[in-house]
Amino acid sequence: MSKVGARRDSSGAWLPAQTPAELRADVEANLRSLGVDHLTAVNLRRMDEGMAGADDVALEDQVAELAALRDEGKIAGVGLSTVSASDLAAAQAITEIVCVQNPFSLVDQKDADVLDACTAAGIAYVPYFPLGSAFPHLPKVVDQPAVQAVAARRDVPAARVGLAWLLTRADNILLIPGTSSVAHLEENMAVADLVLTDENLTELAAA
Repeated sequence: MSKVGARRDSSGAWLPAQTPAELRADVEANLRSLGVDHLTAVNLRRMDEGMAGADDVALEDQVAELAALRDEGKIAGVGLSTVSASDLAAAQAITEIVCVQNPFSLVDQKDADVLDACTAAGIAYVPYFPLGSAFPHLPKVVDQPAVQAVAARRDVPAARVGLAWLLTRADNILLIPGTSSVAHLEENMAVADLVLTDENLTELAAA
């Protein structure tokens, strides 16, 4: 899975790269850097409204360009990232959407309407920030008392409880938690073995 729609500047800040020509150029760059002839899925990252250069390109033009790249065999599926339910509907009117990557976690469920729309349409939903925001001033799943209590009772890390909750939320959720070591990867993979009980889920609802 790859993502287009933004580039880093020399300081590491994100800059919009939203035009169809920029999207195509970034897909081509990904193909070259990975040494492959096609990408399995490419997500269009819609930038925040109000950011210079982010809101003057029509979603329909962006999706049409990615659909053309798919038809050319350069990508296998078109995905979306940081989109609303109305954005998803507009994109679906143009082409098949295979996945949506939006923020969603136990402590941030504002995107529930998009998740539900994806579930109904059989579209994979890939939550980013699955354990809460990476920003210091915003809530994190592992800091929630209810999560810590369930984790202690089940004798597992609090992060595993948060990820397991996501898997109970919908069958079409695909997890991609970040990791920096093999040990951390193995810890995240162990979420598949944690089945939350109805009692656990009731307690977590308080978070």
